[in-house]
Amino acid sequence: MQLFCTVVDRGSFSKAAKALGITPAIVGRHIAAMEESLGFRLLNRTTRSMHLTSGGKAYYQGAQTVLSQIEQLEDSLTTAHQNNPEGLIRLSAPDAMGPFLMKAIKEFRTEYSGIRFDLALSNSKSNLIEEEIDLSIRFAFELQDSSYIATKLGESDFGLYAAPSYIDEYQAPSNYTELKKHDCLHMGSSRDGDYWMLTVDGKSLSYRQPWIAVISDTNTLIQATVDGMGIAMIPSVFVNKHISDGDLVKIENVAEFPVVNIYGMYPTRKHVPYRLSLFLDYLKTNFIHIITS
Repeated sequence: MQLFCTVVDRGSFSKAAKALGITPAIVGRHIAAMEESLGFRLLNRTTRSMHLTSGGKAYYQGAQTVLSQIEQLEDSLTTAHQNNPEGLIRLSAPDAMGPFLMKAIKEFRTEYSGIRFDLALSNSKSNLIEEEIDLSIRFAFELQDSSYIATKLGESDFGLYAAPSYIDEYQAPSNYTELKKHDCLHMGSSRDGDYWMLTVDGKSLSYRQPWIAVISDTNTLIQATVDGMGIAMIPSVFVNKHISDGDLVKIENVAEFPVVNIYGMYPTRKHVPYRLSLFLDYLKTNFIHIITS
């Protein structure tokens, strides 16, 4: 059942074989033996695609239920695991979330030292199943991945920021039309487009101009702004320390900005490891403290 569900989840024999550490031929033999035992085909396969039969869909749904019940039974009986949880949690998050998550991991492991972490930092969208990610931290105005389970952890507003040296030399814009006169930096590789989302006089605007630089790394964007290269639109959660240190100033009264939600996303609620449940609960309770302290 586990092998068959892995084939369906990964979409091919070869990907399932890689995940399970066996050969595609062994996967094929097991599936063929299952079909012979059941008396019907589970999968229709061609050289380019693979699809569940109607019987295969029913078996997959039933197998998921059975496997979930087995996992719940084992979790309920393994009190040693409950008392001393261990194992690996694979995380993905935007690059600038790295320091915040490492602080969270450090604090979390003071109580659960047996739990280890593999943290992948990228601004690109992750396929949680194919990349074997247990939990992904995402910034989104609206969620579009209905196939994943999402837990809201917090939120952050945006703002326009510049270095004091830039403001001293060029002065701050007093309204959004004056932005055209300024050097502006843009966050690249953004699913939100090549524009800034602004609200002026109650109307939403998609603001564009010839950006002097488009940067795909958040920390590099912030550093370029600190270095006085121009004005950037950045989530406030990432620049709070720079504001308190005097490296950046917030440009007020130009426009209003949307609030972005911060989510913890995981593939399914059916098979959530106990160690992941613990870390999710920790994040939900402490996230605001983590990103503001």
